[in-house]
Amino acid sequence: MALAFTTDEIHAIRSTTPGCTDDLIHLNHAGSSLPDQRVLDVQIDHLRREAAIGGYEAAAEVAEQTQGEVYASIGRLIGCGVHEVARMEHATAAWNAAFWAIPKRPGQRIITHDHDYGANWIAFLRAVEVHGVVIDRIPSDAHGQIDLERLAAALEDPDDVALVSLAWVPTSGGLVNPAAAVGALTRSAGVPFLLDACQAVGHLDVDVEAIGCDAMSATGRKYLRGPRGTGFLYVRDDSIERLVPAQPDHHGADWTAIDGYEFADGARRYEYWEYSHAGWLALGAAVDVALELGVDRIQATVAQRASQLRDQLIASSMTVHDEGIAKCGIVTMSHPRLDAIDVVARLRATGVNASSTFAGSARADMEARDLPPMVRLSVHCTTTVDEVERAVAAVASL
Repeated sequence: MALAFTTDEIHAIRSTTPGCTDDLIHLNHAGSSLPDQRVLDVQIDHLRREAAIGGYEAAAEVAEQTQGEVYASIGRLIGCGVHEVARMEHATAAWNAAFWAIPKRPGQRIITHDHDYGANWIAFLRAVEVHGVVIDRIPSDAHGQIDLERLAAALEDPDDVALVSLAWVPTSGGLVNPAAAVGALTRSAGVPFLLDACQAVGHLDVDVEAIGCDAMSATGRKYLRGPRGTGFLYVRDDSIERLVPAQPDHHGADWTAIDGYEFADGARRYEYWEYSHAGWLALGAAVDVALELGVDRIQATVAQRASQLRDQLIASSMTVHDEGIAKCGIVTMSHPRLDAIDVVARLRATGVNASSTFAGSARADMEARDLPPMVRLSVHCTTTVDEVERAVAAVASL
């Protein structure tokens, strides 16, 4: 088990993070985190180069990095080959690229968990209209995570299943779903497994081989501390030929004849030609920072700080709504008298950044638990014990 960062180590990380100041307590890392100065420098320097010599010319100068080094860094981060990584503009684009590539027949089931994201549910509902599939909701077990026994039963007829979709770290309750246990069941059944890891990558130590997912979507702006408008898609090597991109362009596929084309090798068949070169380079820098720090130690620090935050909120008469055997860096709470929007606005006025989560983001879970809109406080390895204490005091004073 990795050790959490010491106080001195946290201050060293904060010293290279411009947003970490005495005037701001940022508890919205699951929304958009605070980047390291190296990430900013890479992104801004490339934008300046584009302005100075032109976008195509600036891209040519960094082709070795954008076409190789960033993919290699991501491969090291999640334990995969570079050919299994596709560049994406955000997690939703990555997830949709995989979801709409998975074959679906009328009457087949999309198996999901009550904690899946609102954006993904919209895709499920659209697939019902387009493909005639059926949504099969697996409820939570007594701990709040996906019920593995019910999932196993739902996979007994694998030909009847189009895919299993899971949010590894959902938005609405501190949960870390047992992704590897789900992967073991889907691999045994031969059913595609799509893992939404937008709030897990950079937060949890990730090994896609151990998880066994066929595809995994991720974003740059959350726990990776990268820029907004960046992300990536992982597609397992032995699943690439089974999943057919729904909307390829002439980068993801080669126009080989007037009436024919061939997909690009590997996961890059899901990519489009146009993208933010500055953002992609900066995402690579963010991944390198995370690898340098050690994601296992980031995970240990985040878990420690989130536990302290939960305990102190409960001691201050707040209601904490988090579930799970394993809990993440997201803490959801409600105030005994004030609604979530009011709490978030009033906290922001005191220099504490937070966000709120509503039924539209996780309706199946929030309706099942009869939850109100909640305040969402999310910590990172840059969060100090003092910041937790000051934030809880601010909440209690409202």
